[in-house]
Parts: sequence; structure tokens; C-alpha cells
Amino acid sequence: MTDDHDHDHDHDHDSGHDHDETAADPRPRVRAIQSLLVEKGIVSTDAIDEAIAAYERDIGPQNGARVVARAWTDPAFEERLLEDAPAAIDEFDFDVGIQHIEVKKNTADVHNAVVCTLCSCYPWSLLGLPPTWYKTPSYRSRMVREPRAVLDEFGLEIDGGIDIDVWDSSSEIRYMVLPRRPDGTEGYDEDELANLVTRDSMIGVERLDHGTTDAGSKADGGHADPDGAFADLLGVDAEPTFSEPWQARAFGVTVALYDGGGSFDWSAFQRRLIEAVEATPTGAYATDDDRDRGADAAATERIYYDQWHTALERLLVSHAMLEPDAIDARAAAFAAGDRTAEEFIEGDRAH
Repeated sequence: MTDDHDHDHDHDHDSGHDHDETAADPRPRVRAIQSLLVEKGIVSTDAIDEAIAAYERDIGPQNGARVVARAWTDPAFEERLLEDAPAAIDEFDFDVGIQHIEVKKNTADVHNAVVCTLCSCYPWSLLGLPPTWYKTPSYRSRMVREPRAVLDEFGLEIDGGIDIDVWDSSSEIRYMVLPRRPDGTEGYDEDELANLVTRDSMIGVERLDHGTTDAGSKADGGHADPDGAFADLLGVDAEPTFSEPWQARAFGVTVALYDGGGSFDWSAFQRRLIEAVEATPTGAYATDDDRDRGADAAATERIYYDQWHTALERLLVSHAMLEPDAIDARAAAFAAGDRTAEEFIEGDRAH
């Protein structure tokens, strides 16, 4: 098993502001961050809305599926993809950003799978938003220690004679699996092949079989756990969703800042996210068998986006993009109901 790819995450502890968590409710702080950034002209509400919509509807597994289909039909492209994935992917009309991508090919002798042991580093521009289970401590730890057992829980049995290589993603490098082409697809064109590729096959937790692949498991969000067995085991939803609107806001603000260029340091944000994840006690994640599964899923998402907005706030403060006192004051106003997020949004649109 290949699991020796270090994250190489530097932990620069330039502190953010140690706020009081506004009664441990992230909503007013997320609203405060958005509204202050909008007022300063650093980002617009429209850009945030577009970022959320793009990752929910437009960007996603379809991009990765197109890459896979091209590799299946063009040996020269496949060679370029495996040697220098960013350069090969640059031949398409979508942007993978500054993150470095490596693609690992499944063969008759080797099966590849992807994990991020420290947080949830993931090639969003190729695979869309990460599924909830990908972010759980259970998947992050067990995939490295017992990948064969984890894959079996996904319904993917790997013969004992096949090696399993697990690739640990980081803020510096992201991995994607090139799954094996299903038998019986020799006459398919690229578009037809792309429709067979699922997100989970590109993570490495699903095998593509032409005879069982249907419209319900296409690249537009299909996953390898149709009966919810593994999701039920972890107590989480299998699909990438935002449990609450503030989570989408926290995500959208960060992506809009990155897409807008300027001084936003994505690597520094990733480091702070890792610090926030590492600072969260394992017991904070709801996993007891007797708890309601829907509540467990919501708890996992709440914790993850708590970590996310904490990392974002600390980065904005450390880079002097926002003042901690201003965030505190605005968050307190939101918490007290003095002004609504909609009023700040309307002010932005008026400008």
C-alpha cells in the first residue's frame, strides 16, 4: 500500500482573533465576514452566489469524467496525463487553479484510492464538492490502515492478488484515479464514455462495470454506495451537500476570494483549515449507533464548516483584510437581530 505521501503542511501559527464564538453559533460570524468583505469591495455578493452555484451545479465530476474519457480513447493523451496531469488537463476548457494534480491509473494488478488523512483536500475542479463520508475521521483514518476492508464496505471487493495503493492528498498535491475502462464499450465515443464515469470511481471506491452502470450513477453526482451501506455505517449522507445555508456562504466566500485573485493565499487557508481540523476532538463527531443518522450527518457537516469558517476568519485577520473587532461587532449585531444579512446584501446590490 502506498501511503508515504507527506502532506508537507507548514503550521504557521500567526494567530487570528480569539473571539467568543458568538455563543458558539457560526451563522452570525459567517454573515459578518461576508458583509464586511462586501462593504470593503473585496468581493461581491453576486460572486459568492456564482461560486456556490458553480460547485453545486456546473463544476464537478463532469470535468473529471471528460478527462477519463479522453484518456480511454487517446493513448497519447493518457501518457501525457500520467506524466504531467496539469499540462494535460490544460487542454480542456476548464481551470484546475493553482493546485497540483496527479492521476493514478488502475490496472489489472494495482487498484488506487484517494484519501486526505489530515483534513479533506480534494480536487474540487475535477470532482466537484467532496462527499460527506470523505471528510469523516473514520474514512480518513481507516482508508490508510485497512483499505481493503473499507473498499469492501463500499461494495468493492479487491482480489488478494491485486495491490491497493492509497494516495494521501494535501494542500500541495491532489490525486485522482483513472479507473479501468468497462468492457463492452469499444464503440463508445468520448461523450458516451464520460456518461459512464462516476465521482467515486475517480476517488477509487467504485469499479465501473458497463453492465451495471446506468443513468443513476453517472458523473453528475452518482456514487458507489447506492444502498447507503457505508454511509449508514459512518452515520453520514453519501452526497455532497450543505446542511445549512451558512455552510454554503462560508464555502462561497472562500471560493469567491480565491477566484477573484488578489492577495488571498489559498495555501495559507489550507494550513489553517488543517489546524482547525486537528484541534477538533475526535469525540466531537457524532457516530454513536443509537443516534439518529440524519442528525449525525448534520453534525459532521456542522463541524467541518465550523472548521472552515474559523480557518477563513483567521486568515483574513492575519492578512489584515478584516479587523477582528469589526467582525465581533458585526457578528454581535447579527446575533442580536439588529440587522439582517439580507440588508447588507441589498446594500451590495445597490452599489
